[in-house]
Amino acid sequence: MMWLAAIALTGAVQWQHPAGMVTDDTVAEVRQKVAEHDWAKRLYDARKHTLDEWVNAPLDDLRRVFPKKRGNVYHNFSCPDDRSRLKFDPFHSDSFQCPVCGKTYAPETDAGIYKPDDRYHGTMYDGWACTFFQTACDVAADLALVARVDDNAAYRVRAIDILMLYADVTENMPTDVNKEPQFSRIYTYHREGDNKVLFDLAIAYELSRDHMAPEQRARVETVVLKRILNDIMMEPIYTYDHNNVYQWHRTILQTALALEREDLIDWSFGYGAFDPEHQPEHRSLRRIVATHFKPDGAFWELCSGYHLYPMFHFCELAVLSHHLSAMDSQRFPAAQYDFTDRSSAGGQAIKNALEWFVSMAMPDRTMPTMGDSTVSRAGMDDYMVTAEIGYRYFDVRAVGDYPALREGKRSWPGLVHGAPEIVQRYTPCTSSFLSSGWVSLRSDWQGNRTWVGLNSLIPGGGHQHADRLTFVNYSHGKLLALEKATPYNESVTRVLGTLSQSHNTVTVDKTSQKQGEALTEAETPKVTQFYAGPVVQFAEVNGDHLYPQANIYRRSVALFEDVAVDLFQVSGGATHDWMVHHAGKAPEFSVPVSDGEFSPADWLYNGTKRVRHARTDDTWQASWRVDDVTSRVTMLGAAATGVYALETYPVDNAIVTPKDPPCQSLCVRRESNAPFLAVWNSWQKEPNVSKISRGSSPQSLMVTTTSNTYRLLFGPGETTFDDGVSIKTDAVFTLVRNRDAVVYARGTRVDLAAPEGSLQIASDRPATVSAEFLRGDVTLETSGDIMYDTYGGADTYRDAPGAIVTVDGALWRVHKTRLRFAGHVEPAKQLSNAGSR
Repeated sequence: MMWLAAIALTGAVQWQHPAGMVTDDTVAEVRQKVAEHDWAKRLYDARKHTLDEWVNAPLDDLRRVFPKKRGNVYHNFSCPDDRSRLKFDPFHSDSFQCPVCGKTYAPETDAGIYKPDDRYHGTMYDGWACTFFQTACDVAADLALVARVDDNAAYRVRAIDILMLYADVTENMPTDVNKEPQFSRIYTYHREGDNKVLFDLAIAYELSRDHMAPEQRARVETVVLKRILNDIMMEPIYTYDHNNVYQWHRTILQTALALEREDLIDWSFGYGAFDPEHQPEHRSLRRIVATHFKPDGAFWELCSGYHLYPMFHFCELAVLSHHLSAMDSQRFPAAQYDFTDRSSAGGQAIKNALEWFVSMAMPDRTMPTMGDSTVSRAGMDDYMVTAEIGYRYFDVRAVGDYPALREGKRSWPGLVHGAPEIVQRYTPCTSSFLSSGWVSLRSDWQGNRTWVGLNSLIPGGGHQHADRLTFVNYSHGKLLALEKATPYNESVTRVLGTLSQSHNTVTVDKTSQKQGEALTEAETPKVTQFYAGPVVQFAEVNGDHLYPQANIYRRSVALFEDVAVDLFQVSGGATHDWMVHHAGKAPEFSVPVSDGEFSPADWLYNGTKRVRHARTDDTWQASWRVDDVTSRVTMLGAAATGVYALETYPVDNAIVTPKDPPCQSLCVRRESNAPFLAVWNSWQKEPNVSKISRGSSPQSLMVTTTSNTYRLLFGPGETTFDDGVSIKTDAVFTLVRNRDAVVYARGTRVDLAAPEGSLQIASDRPATVSAEFLRGDVTLETSGDIMYDTYGGADTYRDAPGAIVTVDGALWRVHKTRLRFAGHVEPAKQLSNAGSR
């Protein structure tokens, strides 16, 4: 480690112990929360009940069961039959039972997940040992914390016992050195697994050190902390950009404080000889803050809902950095070292990144995970540190929208690091456009917060999927069209879950898109239109270069009231498969279906063989029941449409089990360039939509709700509806509500003809225009292709295009006009010529 000698040290650090994640102030806060808040006392008592098993176990029994050999990845601790996690008992490793099928397995059973030549190959015992090592260190840290809170000698002694057992094991465990340093290991599968062990043991040591004998302290510092630090964690510089680098820095900082290593602190933060000027390739925290996040807050590698995984550890690091600066504010000034300081670059990055997730998220503040994740959806309350730290230090108000947190169903990180209470505060229900490639369309119609998510995320790291132009929706408190998890403990489904057919997009010629991280700049889809006004929310995503054989590949969605109209246009290629994976049981259809066959058969892997099939040229419907909500899609007809009701692998597991039913998947197959035009609506008691009919153009339709009639035309052209109303336009999208509102996107003119009169709305240059008429007043709003960008949770409006809009025709007798911008309406202006503006 001579390379660290190059760091120039400043004045002596005023070291304090315990330091890092838990300080004396943290202990005092925990004590106060437990004394004053019922939720904290319940949580504290429940954790102590679990810890008591470790305290009451005879030391000889604990020493006997403590693994003497390294493990491998915890995925190996899975049932081969149903891929459920086996029951973990830290005090017994002679046999393992599946909680679902009840089968019992010997420890030496090959888990069957990885091939023998794979680095992750292992037995069930290997998975158990990994789980044990990562559990026991966490127990040691919590025992040591409770010992300080309660001044409990028994807890303190057992925390020290576990530290010394790790020393015994580590001393006799050779390092498995890999030519790629991040894959070296002592306890588990590689640095990712071992770093958690070091992190928790360093915390346990900090909280226990003043009650340890000098020889015990020396042994833990030398045999455990320094050994893992030097053999596993440290390199001259980090060249890694992936999501684990956050937790590695967090662990190194915690260990540096335990060992009083000022040099390592500056190595992590990127100061002295390791600042960006001297070591431009070193992924220090300074470089990470400057380069790992897009301007809208997206984490560069993933640009996905899985974004919360690195943010979990970044938020832990923020707490640690706050305590570091508080320990010695002169040596570690807040502006440089305290990432909870929102005026700092680190504080701004974390705030923006947390708000980026909220800007994506559904009304219940969860998000289907775009990209790899072993769960199908997650919220900040699942990655609980993001919720607790986000709320306390970064004012992420949406955390208060999680009912469980408000009701006191908090986590251990909440007890240790969170605010005493979480309250709900108003958060607006506005649509979001994230420049990293995501659109969330939102509507609050009569108390029903409806959400549609559209994906055109830019390339990142290796956890992305072939899922561009996917559609997910939420209404009446339910996620309906959804994303599935990516099971890591079953190799075929692990791959299948990443492919286009496992997402709600269109697969061309039965071949998946490229994985997201493999897309070139030219291939990457773009959000070409985004408008969010009071009449309609609209977005268009262009992926024309995703498939080489398809010259048109685009999705457009209009959301009004609680209704979403979804158009997918594909031109080129022989076969187009429009997929949707939906919650609930098997759908009902408006057309007769019969048993059939489906190919490619591998799309059904780990599902069932049940296939229902229909063939139709006409408009048809499918309906799903999700608890008390009915969800319905109406697909407008096209010649020779094949409809397939499939049962694919489960939403949150690799294999169908009694608790994991197959996912209901719908494939609409066409061998023509006919557009897929669908209407999505849902209800609890009665549907809001009463009628859907096509216009004369294949990309037009009329939707009648209980309150209004909407006529829509996608693309330039003409269409006529069965009530005699016609539309002619050069815009990429037009919506007419009743006779009182017209919205068009990227156009210059809409001509509306109705039996009672005509209306012409025109702009002197291409623009998005909304014109709303009420009792002689017209409210006009103009926008460019993108109305606004969402940064750090705030909608930042782009300049209006400066278009001059004219309104003419007998249908509207206009007396005054108002202009609206950024949601604000200026006073009405009297027109000298009632027909123009």
